[in-house]
Amino acid sequence: MNPPATHFDLQRNPAGNLMFTDAAGVVHDNVLPLRLFPLTDPDRWVAITSSGGQDLACIEDLAALPGPTRELLLDALAQRDFVPLILSIHAILRAAHGYEWHVTTDRGKTHFTVENDESIQPLAGGSIVVMDHRNTRYLITDPATLDLKSRQRLERYY
Repeated sequence: MNPPATHFDLQRNPAGNLMFTDAAGVVHDNVLPLRLFPLTDPDRWVAITSSGGQDLACIEDLAALPGPTRELLLDALAQRDFVPLILSIHAILRAAHGYEWHVTTDRGKTHFTVENDESIQPLAGGSIVVMDHRNTRYLITDPATLDLKSRQRLERYY
């Protein structure tokens, strides 16, 4: 059974990795925070796992943590989260194994291959997630905010 969320300490080691000290005082180095489901509620249900993949804690609500611990955990989660935001769609072209998307994201221009229509999924609140053939996820936070040409290209394939 996991210890309650408030019975642990979280700090960074000299290398900048997270260290987790459990209620018994056992220190676990190089731990990883992971968001659990639902992903649409990012401030709830976060797991802390050992470098070997063992669950060390499950935090139901990040608001229940002391301020410094919560900020450290949010910072670590932000470093792990990599979901580029699609800002515009320049082209969606038929490719050998699906469709090649040419887009501008919040991290710059890129292109990727989407294997099929099932790789484009709506999320709560109107957002759309697009998963490429390497399982990288891209997010369109609000399709209505895309420029007209981008919306038209998206509507043809979604």
